[in-house]
Amino acid sequence: MLPGLHATLASLVKHLGRREAVSLTLYLQNITPGESAALRGTIRAAGGVGALTIHEADLSDFKSLKALQGDWMTYLRLCLPNLMPDARTILYLDSDLVVNTDACAFFDHQLGEFPLGAIEGQTVEWSLDRDFLKTVGLNQNDRCFNAGVLLFNAERWRNTGLVEKALDMARTYSPILTSHDQSVLNGLFSRNFYRLPRNFNLVIAPQDGPFAETDGIYHFVGSPKPWDPWGRFVHGNWRIWDFVIRETDFSWKDFLSRHIGAYMVRAWTLRRSYIRTWLRKK
Repeated sequence: MLPGLHATLASLVKHLGRREAVSLTLYLQNITPGESAALRGTIRAAGGVGALTIHEADLSDFKSLKALQGDWMTYLRLCLPNLMPDARTILYLDSDLVVNTDACAFFDHQLGEFPLGAIEGQTVEWSLDRDFLKTVGLNQNDRCFNAGVLLFNAERWRNTGLVEKALDMARTYSPILTSHDQSVLNGLFSRNFYRLPRNFNLVIAPQDGPFAETDGIYHFVGSPKPWDPWGRFVHGNWRIWDFVIRETDFSWKDFLSRHIGAYMVRAWTLRRSYIRTWLRKK
């Protein structure tokens, strides 16, 4: 996900209105000093932030859970309020975004007693997780949300033990969590989340036609991603990502010299997604 992360960071920092007040924390795994330096360079070139911290993610507590394409990084999202004990509010962002708005605006939204803020999506009836969500007591008309952009009420999570509650649910239902930790978050908070403006998570699928530029956050959901092999030819909005990546310190040469094997294995793993994308092209 390094190509996606560089674009997310560059676009995020570029549009910050109060960047000197921003504390940015990255959780990564198996990152080399060179890759870390390149990420710092991307952030610096976009204008920089007040404080930047890069952590090596510890995923040992999640190895008993259902993996996402062989990886457990996604579950770290559930632990952020405990990992950042001084934070009252945390803006979480996935690494497959292009941010075309000032993310400082998130913090103008007061969560009150809500545990988190998210962008309302489809109903349970149309969710991939509908069987799990009905198992934990939701009905078909309850609303789901995508967890790629979240505003955590971190103080409330810590005070009410929500990290532990979320991890307990993940362990209990692991075999049937189609969307992994996103399933858990919806299971817990489908009826209790603050509705953020829809433009903060504008979902773009690979087969979607060209997306008109607008104020908001573009989220490249599904696979293949624009930076996956042959993304230029199969992703309908490759140009949005490509425009941003050109302004970063990301190097395809350095990336492929270390990750070419995993990069091509991912392409093979996603072969059915490539076919579906071609068939559904709009």
